[in-house]
Amino acid sequence: MNARFDARARLAALWARYKHLVALGSFLAGVASLLLIQRQEKVAQMLVILLPLSWLAALTEPYWMRLAERGRWARYSPALLRYLLQALHQESFFFTLPFFLATTTWTSTQPLFVLLLAAFSLVSMIDPLYFGRVVVSRPLLWSFHAAAGFTTVLTAAPMLWQITTATSLWLAIGAAALLSLPAFAAALPCGRWLRWPAALAGALLLAGTLSALRFAIPPSTLRVYDAHATQTLDAEHRGAGPAVERLGADALRDDGLYVWTPIHAPRGVEERIVHQWWHEGRLIDSIPIEIRGSRESGYRTWTHKTAFPPDPRGRWEVRVVTQSDQLIGVVRFRVE
Repeated sequence: MNARFDARARLAALWARYKHLVALGSFLAGVASLLLIQRQEKVAQMLVILLPLSWLAALTEPYWMRLAERGRWARYSPALLRYLLQALHQESFFFTLPFFLATTTWTSTQPLFVLLLAAFSLVSMIDPLYFGRVVVSRPLLWSFHAAAGFTTVLTAAPMLWQITTATSLWLAIGAAALLSLPAFAAALPCGRWLRWPAALAGALLLAGTLSALRFAIPPSTLRVYDAHATQTLDAEHRGAGPAVERLGADALRDDGLYVWTPIHAPRGVEERIVHQWWHEGRLIDSIPIEIRGSRESGYRTWTHKTAFPPDPRGRWEVRVVTQSDQLIGVVRFRVE
């Protein structure tokens, strides 16, 4: 018995010393998978499939607790399960964080989402906060489950099932609403019979809020690079001319303008994106484009606009958005 106890004590000491490496390992695995999406997507799919399994395991935590209390290891099980939950949350948040860092449009409202995700990630690493505040509070703990499920589905679904970003977003919103039900049930001060109907109303409100704020959620697996406006483009060889940030109104009317937007997407994904042409804050035109994933250099897309308002002078921007209105990138230029 003493030898067994010493072994458990040594294992606990090793875990306490090195557990923070879980977050670092998850973050590095996320960076590796982000790169593998462009080079070896099947390997990335094998890595990312662990994420849905991890938060599904976290969901069953109360049942594991009750089962553990019936066994001999009851006095060790609560601590072990809490450490497991911490590791799973760190895996989910730190694995998905590199994807959102790579796809966020930093001149939009999307950095607020990244800051919120970073806050969840940091709290999962800081033991006094995680064990002193999150684990002991059922509403907070289930909120962590819901956040982990949302980011995991948003990142994993396009790679695992080759579905569009829009479909992945609705699945992620559904997962967040479902996983938030216990959080609302534990937090709302309602009677026994009203608690779950009120929790359902809260979950539906959360789903509606996420849907309304979808423009502030980066599409984690679609990334625009080297996007710019140009006056020349080689359609045969799919190459763009030099970037244009300012041009005259006469040149714009005579030749029009190209907007060049290469997009990285996971293998097998077929997506429709939209180039929205805005002039001085007004939507002038929306041009849809079909893309396919898996190209090493990205799927090179562009639009060529030749019809402009009588007075095109002023600030222009072309917003690259998904079918679900998630912003992928922005190209800005000025007509003088």
